[in-house]
Amino acid sequence: MGAGWGECEPTVRAWVEAVCRALASELGGNHVGTYLHGSLASGSFHPPKSDVDVLFVAEEALPPEARHRFARTAVEVTRERPLVGGLECSVVLGRDLLRGVYPMPFEAHFGEDHVPEILEDRVDWAETRTDGDLAAHVQAVCEFGIVLSGPPVSSLFRPPARADFLDSIRADSDWIVEGEHILESPFYAVLNLARVLWVLEGVSDRLVPSKDEAGEWLLEEAPLEHRAILRLALDTYRDGSPVHPEDRRTGGRPWPRDDLLRFRDWARVRLERAEERGRD
Repeated sequence: MGAGWGECEPTVRAWVEAVCRALASELGGNHVGTYLHGSLASGSFHPPKSDVDVLFVAEEALPPEARHRFARTAVEVTRERPLVGGLECSVVLGRDLLRGVYPMPFEAHFGEDHVPEILEDRVDWAETRTDGDLAAHVQAVCEFGIVLSGPPVSSLFRPPARADFLDSIRADSDWIVEGEHILESPFYAVLNLARVLWVLEGVSDRLVPSKDEAGEWLLEEAPLEHRAILRLALDTYRDGSPVHPEDRRTGGRPWPRDDLLRFRDWARVRLERAEERGRD
């Protein structure tokens, strides 16, 4: 089903550890802890499809120059990596975690999509920004996060309020079913819709299923006409064959446009019905 932190390739583990040490070092004495979440923590890591997801916790707010240094260091230490996916990380304050502030402010953020603006210095490093996704990330840390350094998860993290968590995952599903966004990254979109449906339909007390888990559940639940697209999404996600970075969003496979759009329409209706039941 995929690899976890204890089973991943030694080169991946060594790279993650080196990157996290370098970024924690940028925070210096302000660094509280480093926490792995996402597929590498949940045991569903599939190179070359998966990213590495990390939350860094700081004690005090970072001045603009420290935010800039953190981002530039992230660019440098992630250039050479043993996987197609990259690092996705944020720096948050321990007091915001304990108070459950949502949408949560972040001190710094890094992802591969942000590299151009970082290198071209198009970021206002003095601006305090918030990220709706952080509620979902915090919930993931609470459910299965791995401490890479720092105190235990329970001493820093509190599960977000259900409303904050639902707002976080709804933003993703709303974007996917809007227009033709599902065509942009098909396996990601299909499996993430499955994850949101898992939550809204109360499949489990766990609110952060893996893409594998949610996809398999919906494969059994969906009408026959949508099962082929779900199977294609799962097979693409799990395929460990090398993929050029430019083909990562599609897994290097052709996707049936009409089938994807029909699945989008069916999922949108099912999401709406689940929302209505939740309000009753």
